[in-house]
Amino acid sequence: MRNRIAVLASALALFAVAGGAAWGQGAASVLNGAYTDAQAQRGADQFSAHCAACHGSGLTGNGEAPALVGGEFISNWAGLTLGDLFERIRTTMPQDNPGKLSRGQYAEILSFILKSNGYPAGQKEMDTRTEFLKAVAFVPPVPGGHAQAAPAAPAAQTAQAAGPGGQARPARPPMFPPADLKALDAANQASGVLSATANDPRNAPNAQPNPYVSNEQFFKLPDGRKFGSSSSVAVDSKGHIWVAERCGANNCAGSPVNPVVEFDAKGNYIKSFGAGMILFPHSLFIDKKDHLWIADGHVDAAAKKGNVVLEFDTSGKLLRTMGTPGASGNDSKTFNEPNSVLVAPNGNIFIADGHEAGPGHNARVMKFDSKGNFIKQWGDHGIGGGQFDVPHTLAMDSKGNLYVGDRWNNRIQSFTQDGKLLKIYTQFGRPSGIYIDKNDILYSTDSESRSPMGYGYHPGWKRGIRIGSVKDGIVTAFIPDTDPNPDAGATSGGEGIWADNKGNVYSAQVGQRNIVRYAKK
Repeated sequence: MRNRIAVLASALALFAVAGGAAWGQGAASVLNGAYTDAQAQRGADQFSAHCAACHGSGLTGNGEAPALVGGEFISNWAGLTLGDLFERIRTTMPQDNPGKLSRGQYAEILSFILKSNGYPAGQKEMDTRTEFLKAVAFVPPVPGGHAQAAPAAPAAQTAQAAGPGGQARPARPPMFPPADLKALDAANQASGVLSATANDPRNAPNAQPNPYVSNEQFFKLPDGRKFGSSSSVAVDSKGHIWVAERCGANNCAGSPVNPVVEFDAKGNYIKSFGAGMILFPHSLFIDKKDHLWIADGHVDAAAKKGNVVLEFDTSGKLLRTMGTPGASGNDSKTFNEPNSVLVAPNGNIFIADGHEAGPGHNARVMKFDSKGNFIKQWGDHGIGGGQFDVPHTLAMDSKGNLYVGDRWNNRIQSFTQDGKLLKIYTQFGRPSGIYIDKNDILYSTDSESRSPMGYGYHPGWKRGIRIGSVKDGIVTAFIPDTDPNPDAGATSGGEGIWADNKGNVYSAQVGQRNIVRYAKK
């Protein structure tokens, strides 16, 4: 029994001393409201069910399990990030079955722990993606509960800070400091295929006109239904718009809601399906047969769900599952947080795999034939031409060339269908979603660029949708994100994007939890 005790706090303390990404100047902190009261309330129930037997109902420890509240716990994590803490919880508990819970449940437990330590609630729920949470600094609470900005951590800092018990903790530079951006720029130049117009004055960031008018109320859901976070929108051959949203929240685990929704061309609701079949719809692609392909980017090992690509017909019948449900890996039959799927006109299937940034995570494009047989893959982690750091989205031009939105590298790379690198585009921002229409017009939605150090560091670039031709690489339009303070959060605006035959643009939003239609003025 003693070996089965989930001694979470001990593992947390060891990890806090050993390492984790630090935050940089201007980063958000846990003092600024990193969760909602509703999340913490749900987390109290999750903690009671899964953690209290070891750590006590008051989080004060029980036998071998130390406290999850108080000065020692806080000092173990001060100077690291919420993402570091989230990952340690997610990968170590319950000890006899790590990863048993969904990411949403782990976020709820972490919200409860924060609330129990006196950290204030905010207006937005805690995200469930580690890379987003690594933009949030873990700092000691302020007496009286008043929030303050996270202190600066200069990029050149090399001193060491004392950790618990006096151990030295190396100071860490902010995520993606300027030196890394310079190295990335050098790598793009060294590739020999950087777009000739990448630095054309016409492509100056944020300088293009916005010839569109937005409609945030275009889609009409049934009474009592609301959109959750979504990065998935597509249009079929009839002009119907399909959305795969996260069940009114940011995760579908345990939800009775149908996440796949069909609307007619006027935004009227038609039907929905998919309840209990998809954990975390991350992308949606519609092929020439009007089959719907969905990348499910989360995993539940116990339920044997997720980390798969699913093919449906328009009635909701599941036609195919690619990947091994509930498993994570890097072989030809197993994915690890697949991001995007695309089916070429000849039936070949391409999957962009790997949502976690940094070395040690999947960063590849996989190619399969029309029957699902593996053909090849290319790419690994890095900044060089043909390498990726979160290959987040896929598109294809009229010549059959494949475009990969290489999000953490702030670029789009194009390839032949056999993986030969053709061109690198840096003028379309930090791509969360891309789409190319029949006229080779590329639509790229940037939901993450930020000026402060930290997650999404891309100074000078604003979030929004950039539109231009892949033939000459000139950006001709820019639809700005409407978030009044995008630098305060990891994501806002559209992550998924599609355009219909009339030129209307559809944007699926994670942060604002909406699907927005843009029509030309």
